[in-house]
Amino acid sequence: MDIPRITIAGIKSKVGKTTIAIGLMKALTDRGYVVQPYKVGPDFIDPIFHYFATKRHSRNLDDFMFSKYDILEAFERSFKGADIAVIEGKTGLYDSHNALDEKGSTASIAKILKSPVILVADAERINRSISAMLLGYKLFDRDVDIEGVILNRVGNPRHAEKVRKSVEKLAKMRVVGVIPRTAVDMPYRHLGLVPAHERGEIEEVIEKLAEMVETYVDVDKVVEIAHKAPKLEEVSYNAVFERRNSSVRIGVVRDKPFCFYYQDNIDALSAKAEVVVVDSLKDRKLPEVDALYIGGGFPEVFAEGLEKNKPFRKSVYKFCDSGKPVYAECGGLMFLGESIINDEGEFEMVGFLPIKTRMHTKFRALGYCVYRAVKANPISRVGDTIVGHEFHYSEVIPLEKLDFAYRVRRGKGVDGKHDGIIRKNTLANYIHLHVLSYPKMVEKFLKTAEKMRRS
Repeated sequence: MDIPRITIAGIKSKVGKTTIAIGLMKALTDRGYVVQPYKVGPDFIDPIFHYFATKRHSRNLDDFMFSKYDILEAFERSFKGADIAVIEGKTGLYDSHNALDEKGSTASIAKILKSPVILVADAERINRSISAMLLGYKLFDRDVDIEGVILNRVGNPRHAEKVRKSVEKLAKMRVVGVIPRTAVDMPYRHLGLVPAHERGEIEEVIEKLAEMVETYVDVDKVVEIAHKAPKLEEVSYNAVFERRNSSVRIGVVRDKPFCFYYQDNIDALSAKAEVVVVDSLKDRKLPEVDALYIGGGFPEVFAEGLEKNKPFRKSVYKFCDSGKPVYAECGGLMFLGESIINDEGEFEMVGFLPIKTRMHTKFRALGYCVYRAVKANPISRVGDTIVGHEFHYSEVIPLEKLDFAYRVRRGKGVDGKHDGIIRKNTLANYIHLHVLSYPKMVEKFLKTAEKMRRS
């Protein structure tokens, strides 16, 4: 399968990889290309920016959670109708889930997809030494096809010429861009970049990023490199995305407070049920649905607005209490509790789960998770292994003894040993699941909804 593609990878975090990747996506879109964006690893925020730049939903690729087949399937399925793929890496090129294994790294994904790599290196306050660093990246794994580098945050023209010459002559690496320190601001929140839809000036910012890339990066050369990528083995689509007629309606709370969803999860549900989008700030009550899915996000940022929409919260409580299936992740877990406590005070939430959640200034958990299902629940079977990830600053404060669906093998969950608070047919956990890491979640969720409709 012929798919022009390029991977934008950093030598480490916060070298400007995301701003350059978004700028490239927008620059290519402005040139008339249909760009399909991708993000390596478990990330919800960068893909939101990808959508604003390309008007196509970004897809996550992660070989800790997915098999090689799943990565190829997700990549090829989502590329349909596109002209070029831009894959944004995570952290540093070789950073993975542990000190030795490459699983979960950008390099591993690039090798599976046979994708050429453009490195982004921070050249601020460094000159000749950058060549030693980049040479190490070239030699560390010769199976990674590093085709060039973008030198970011260079100083004056003299400094720019010095680092370029050093990299080309000493590291023998093609320089496809030299970007000076830029005034384009991409602010960070505690989980990463501020979500795109919270920034009123986002369109203007993305336009500036595209202008920056067009000015300082050889976009034609990047496109040329992308078109030299070898053909990929064509794989069949995963059965979880096959369409099936069903009268089940699933409400998905997808709005400003709850915006962390893998698009593949929504697509898999949409293939077998009617998905109804719900807004927790604007809607006064839930629509007529058979099941409810509440993703992660920033409910603590919108806590006051969520508290003020009391009719909606009461509607959610009534739905949970009815025994219809509810699945909530991270921010959704916080919303279903009694209250959220942040720097501005304590805000009342749905109150169905006997917990409060308190925000902290430092991470409470971050990384991949491996769980074992130990209690029946709306999305998984007892005995199954669940693989996903968690990242949150909140802490659960139990108000009574909790029932849990999962035992933690790797990760933290709610208390270091358990995750997945169960009450009736409501499951709320910190772990974020991707349908390709656990496809059974769709069928189990729908069967639970159908069973409750008949009862």
